[in-house]
Amino acid sequence: MSLSLAVALATGVQAQTPPATGTPSAPAKVNYAYRYRLLGVYDAMSGEPVEGVEVADVLSGTKALTTKTGTVSLLFLPDGGSLVRLRKLGYEVQTMTVAISPADTAPITVVLVPATQLPTVVVTDSAPHYISPGLRTFADHRKTGMGQYVTETEFRKGDNRTLANLLSGRLSGLQTVNRRSATYLVSSRVQCSGPALMAKCSSPNCFVTVYVDGVRTFDASMGLQSAPDFAHLSPVEYAAAEFYAGSSTLPDGISPTNSSCGTLLLWTRER
Repeated sequence: MSLSLAVALATGVQAQTPPATGTPSAPAKVNYAYRYRLLGVYDAMSGEPVEGVEVADVLSGTKALTTKTGTVSLLFLPDGGSLVRLRKLGYEVQTMTVAISPADTAPITVVLVPATQLPTVVVTDSAPHYISPGLRTFADHRKTGMGQYVTETEFRKGDNRTLANLLSGRLSGLQTVNRRSATYLVSSRVQCSGPALMAKCSSPNCFVTVYVDGVRTFDASMGLQSAPDFAHLSPVEYAAAEFYAGSSTLPDGISPTNSSCGTLLLWTRER
């Protein structure tokens, strides 16, 4: 065999030989331990763990109770986190935002303060009762007469209804709109949102800004995916509501963000 033929055959063999490949790397494992973030609740006076505290996702209504150690796993919260309300009879309600992500894994410690004990205003009954800071704020706002108000008595009468049905039937200036099997609250005075609030829209989209226990949980800048579905919220979770159709009547401390569409303040029920 000539030298030139041998070189040609060797070159052909190399061309037909598939290149060597390394062992494929295993897919990276995702650590979901952050989904089990713990929250611990303790008494402000004694420092002891508090059992039976209701820890609720305000936006979905999902809830869990703390154990004898005062702790609860926040596995029931959605990825990313949510607005969380803590309440137990005899303590002031606390509302806070909680993040659930790979970067937020440290346990959360919450200290509950015993509720303020006030004498009853009924002279025939000397038994004390508790009024949460939220309801005291509601009472102060109500004295101004600048907004529309739904009291705890009205909420308790509507416990078997949805929050959408209860509020839309009692507060003028807002209405319900259904989208993607959810029910949202929108302004009935301003149909369409936008820079001039004048653009035509196929369905009302001037969504009401929502506060829960003084914390803003939704406004238009957050996107519809963050809007509460009022058809799945129950009046039994709330003690009072305030509604302001515009910005001129908003109480102190409430941002006028998206106020042209209306602002709803909800106060959670203690028991």
